[in-house]
Amino acid sequence: MSTNKNAYEIRADILKEATGLVTHKYEKDMYIWEMTRTRDEKSGQIMDPINKPSFPTTQDILDCANELYSFVDSK
Repeated sequence: MSTNKNAYEIRADILKEATGLVTHKYEKDMYIWEMTRTRDEKSGQIMDPINKPSFPTTQDILDCANELYSFVDSK
């Protein structure tokens, strides 16, 4: 049996989804970045930390949530 969600619950669900999407993208980008870096043979440290993906900001998550919400809100 499905239940109707109020506006707050819908926005909370969308925010949770946006957080997951943005975090997953960051983790994927970070994995690819780490796999393509040159490492020191002895220490394993990355030698060229150029263009390292940055952790998503609150604004990144809100931008994604607004994009998802605009789909839900469109008539």
